[in-house]
Amino acid sequence: MIRALIAEKRILVCAGPGGVGKTTTAAALAALAARLGKKTLVCTIDPAPRLADALGVGGLGPDPRPVPAAACRTLGIPEAGDRLSAVRLDTARAFGRLVDEQVRDPAMRRRITENVIYRQITTSLTGSQEYAATLALYELAREKTYDLIVLDTPPTANALDFLDAPKRIAAAVSSPAIKWFARPTGGGLSFQRLRMGGAMALRRVGKLVGSTFIEDLAAFLVDFQDVLGGFLTRAQSVDALLRSPETAFLLVLAPVTAAVDEALYFHGRLQAARVPVAGFVANRVQSTPGLTESGPLAEAIRATGVLKDLPDGAVGDAAARLAALGQTFQAVAGAERRALERLAGRAPGTPVIRIPLLDHDADNLAELRVVGDSLAAG
Repeated sequence: MIRALIAEKRILVCAGPGGVGKTTTAAALAALAARLGKKTLVCTIDPAPRLADALGVGGLGPDPRPVPAAACRTLGIPEAGDRLSAVRLDTARAFGRLVDEQVRDPAMRRRITENVIYRQITTSLTGSQEYAATLALYELAREKTYDLIVLDTPPTANALDFLDAPKRIAAAVSSPAIKWFARPTGGGLSFQRLRMGGAMALRRVGKLVGSTFIEDLAAFLVDFQDVLGGFLTRAQSVDALLRSPETAFLLVLAPVTAAVDEALYFHGRLQAARVPVAGFVANRVQSTPGLTESGPLAEAIRATGVLKDLPDGAVGDAAARLAALGQTFQAVAGAERRALERLAGRAPGTPVIRIPLLDHDADNLAELRVVGDSLAAG
């Protein structure tokens, strides 16, 4: 299933809440695609260095950086040029490039990007980080430099923020109120509208935060009217890209009840929005222990060459302790299996790929390759 996605798609989006192994999944998926012959770029907007650490590339920047040859060899990637690259998407740069495209006057571009309202919108507004990620993804896809782009979406309490960001921004910039304030009045500035009777609320805000805020808002709206159309058009283009047949979403989750419930909710919303959901990736799935009874465990201990001369009391005590531990693991594995069976039953037709729990976090290249192998095996 994953091999087919790598062969057929241009964009794979790893979505889900934070802390479920999304970054590891994205990195392993990209490394697998490169191993299968695709020129691949893996992207993250997370400022934490986890993706860079996972791929051994050091600090990532806003420009794609090839994964070193030694790391590629460990990942099983043939040395055939820049087969695998990584990049950290830059929020400010993504918005800045869009402003540069829409505004030809350098002085006006500078006024917009230096305006305090613009900086707040592009850095602090809910959804701005997610929208910047989609902007950068759109630019990379439009350049067609890579056969496949794998996106590690921003860590968020609500995984739908990433999907909803283009619509939210489009609704904001096309708001009748914004257009009303941004429209010049008789050759004067839109600032005059803030003085009119209909802007009583803004005047009251001005008393609380100072007249500078109102002036900054007015100046921003006047200059920004040249960008409104571009923001709206780009938001629509990004939305279309996320829903196109060349894009597929993988929903990454932990194999526990709460995570399954969230994944099912997200799956339903994606289907309702006609977004292609390729499958679920359940990370860190506990394997079922082989022996859970003290008798067979004692026999296994005695069959081990270096332990065959242990006293019967020591063997019995060790077997009892291991049996208790094995039964605990068995209960955990059973609960995870039931949770994933419920996931498959509630989302028929959507594959569930299980990534086994490793001895420790996949923080090195060898274990990243193991995760990739599990993805390939499906």
